[in-house]
Amino acid sequence: MTLEEQAIDWHIRQRDMSAAEWDAFATWLEDSPAHARAYDAVAMADAQLTPPEHMADVVPEPVAANDNAGWGRWWLMGGVAAAVALVAGPVALRSRPDIRIEQTRPGETRQIALNDGTRIELSGGSRLRYDSHDTRSATLEQGQALFRVRHDPSAPFELQAGDVAIRDMGTVFDVRRQGDRLDVSVAEGAVSLAPLGERIALTAGQGIRLDEGGHRLSRVAVDPAMVGGWREGLLDLDGETVGTIAARLQSAYGMRIAVEGPLVDRPVTGVVRMTGDGDKDVPRLAKLIGAGWRQSGGDWILRASNEDR
Repeated sequence: MTLEEQAIDWHIRQRDMSAAEWDAFATWLEDSPAHARAYDAVAMADAQLTPPEHMADVVPEPVAANDNAGWGRWWLMGGVAAAVALVAGPVALRSRPDIRIEQTRPGETRQIALNDGTRIELSGGSRLRYDSHDTRSATLEQGQALFRVRHDPSAPFELQAGDVAIRDMGTVFDVRRQGDRLDVSVAEGAVSLAPLGERIALTAGQGIRLDEGGHRLSRVAVDPAMVGGWREGLLDLDGETVGTIAARLQSAYGMRIAVEGPLVDRPVTGVVRMTGDGDKDVPRLAKLIGAGWRQSGGDWILRASNEDR
């Protein structure tokens, strides 16, 4: 098959792909930038392709056992292929954008249901922007959110987080944006993105940790069952610094937490279950990481223990 035919084939198969096929698709995307460009062109073309008006009410005839079951599939491929050439043409007029902004206070969470069936859960201290007339795209300006995206091969959901666009193929994934740091973890399905100019496809059990300011990117393995664990009070720490953890707790509880000295850069790994009560969780976490703590007014201050000084 030509590259275009391969892209169309993958696009059509997404309606009922297995986990193994998602992995194969992710590998195909990463094999060459040309693969990703071809797939994007096919997806855009399919989104603009509409059935002929005279076919709208036609009821398909049953397929006999000796009929060519693949004919309809290749007819669809032909239609999409023809539409690829039209992508660069005039775009149909759309209604005026209706921008919605969902913003949570520290300590608050919110559930959002988009018109297309996609569900989003926002963590505390988060801000999400989207167009109610185009719910296949959104922007996470800050904070953390879990996305459960309705699968639509003709219109993949796209999330913008900083300079990174995350293309979803119908899945469950979690995104956290904090300053220059971006974390993406996938629980089901697959997403594609191109941080720092590198095209990456992630499937269930995979994630990335990106420091845009430092131009550092790492791929990590994640436990799918832990993706979005913050909703149940779970902190899944994979080498995060104490300073980063303090910022997460500030968003969760709406309290100020300062970290003194070199402790701010100490990495922490492990899973911590929080109680939901900041006055209990901050000193408990300090004890777990071997740090001291004190309060000054309403602020919490973490410091290295005497043994570490």
